[in-house]
Amino acid sequence: MSKKKPERPLPQSLGLPFTGADSHAHLDHEALLPDMAGMLQRAAESGVSLIVHMFLQHERYAANRQTILDAAASLDKAPDICFVRGLHPEDVLHANEEEWEQLVHAVKTDPLIRAIGEIGLDYHYEEGYSPSALQGPWFRRQLRLAKELGKPIVIHSREAWDEVFGILDEEGLRGWPLLWHCFGGDIERARQIVERGWEVAVGGASTFKANGFVREAVKAIPLDRLHLETDCPYLAPMPWRGKTCEPALTVFTADCLARELGMEAAELWRITGANTRRFFGM
Repeated sequence: MSKKKPERPLPQSLGLPFTGADSHAHLDHEALLPDMAGMLQRAAESGVSLIVHMFLQHERYAANRQTILDAAASLDKAPDICFVRGLHPEDVLHANEEEWEQLVHAVKTDPLIRAIGEIGLDYHYEEGYSPSALQGPWFRRQLRLAKELGKPIVIHSREAWDEVFGILDEEGLRGWPLLWHCFGGDIERARQIVERGWEVAVGGASTFKANGFVREAVKAIPLDRLHLETDCPYLAPMPWRGKTCEPALTVFTADCLARELGMEAAELWRITGANTRRFFGM
């Protein structure tokens, strides 16, 4: 007997208004780049009015920046786009002073770069990855740049909760505009972030059956500090888990979390979209 395929409704079918936001996307990934205009059109049709793109492929920054903006301009209705740029923990293994100067110049001169990120620590992998001794100094350097320029910060933390909290506290960032990307902690971790005055982005993994603790933790996050994200092309939410993720699928995370919070999906969609616009100055 063949296994029944899961039903996968289209994101447009949820009928959410054009007020939502995907606060963390990798639009220039090879899985998404070839269909940029189609992807942006589907996002708009699903109610995504803003996409925040993370620039990690620094050598292709100028070309991919233009590709994204040209695709949006070609559509009658498209999400607004803004950018975040920084050295991901994985990238610092090969980072050098030339790349650093390019990063600083871009952050200072590109009006669409609204924050520095995603930056932080990632201790998940041991081989072929940036050693912890190298990640910390680059993390601190970027935090200090953000403070110097008055820029918000987008945090990447993987299996490094206490180390990231420690560095952020040492660098005097309590109360700074800081968004914790891809939150996957329990209610105590949520409270540690909130009590420092920071904000939290929750993605598709929060919809997975095994991650009920994340959905419970969302209840400890004030609604005015909650954001939705995809981290596309990764971590597609249920019922699209296992497929290539894209910004339109943010609606399923909104729908799942709204049920958990006992509110209408459209209302959570509106609130989180407004939060992301405020945080990134859009």
